[in-house]
Amino acid sequence: MLGTSLRRRWALTLAFGLVHGFGFAYGLREILQFAGSHLVTSLLAFNVGVELGQLAVLCLFIPILNLVFKYLNEKAATIILSLLAGHTAWHWMLERGEKLAKFPLPEADAATAAGAIRWLMALLVLAALAWLGARGAMKGAGALAKALGRAADRRVDDQGGRPQERQ
Repeated sequence: MLGTSLRRRWALTLAFGLVHGFGFAYGLREILQFAGSHLVTSLLAFNVGVELGQLAVLCLFIPILNLVFKYLNEKAATIILSLLAGHTAWHWMLERGEKLAKFPLPEADAATAAGAIRWLMALLVLAALAWLGARGAMKGAGALAKALGRAADRRVDDQGGRPQERQ
């Protein structure tokens, strides 16, 4: 799904966008006025609004980017735009770090350590299950391929109507 093929990348993008939008809506639920008991409708409307806003920004910036790429070579323009994006991200990270530093860290006591160990064990179990599932899927796919190959190798005898192995 994360390879160079674009065939299924839309599903990952859709899932990321939905989680991202619902996260924004959840974080802003106290600030924004949602439609009372119609939470799903209001969250969906919020997500659609966010997406329309992103499309509006793209409609504004695509012509500007075309001009930039028209007068600068592509590699230089890409480097400059990447530096601007990285610089902005750096400042946002520092801002959020300052806000996060205001909250005290949890005390390192036995209960915290036990909770951390439980979460690590759960992640380890999930990773093992994912590994076993992928391994089993590969074995299952191999067994299916062999069975299909054997079925393709058989031919039906015209007179007897019974399958015979090719020789």
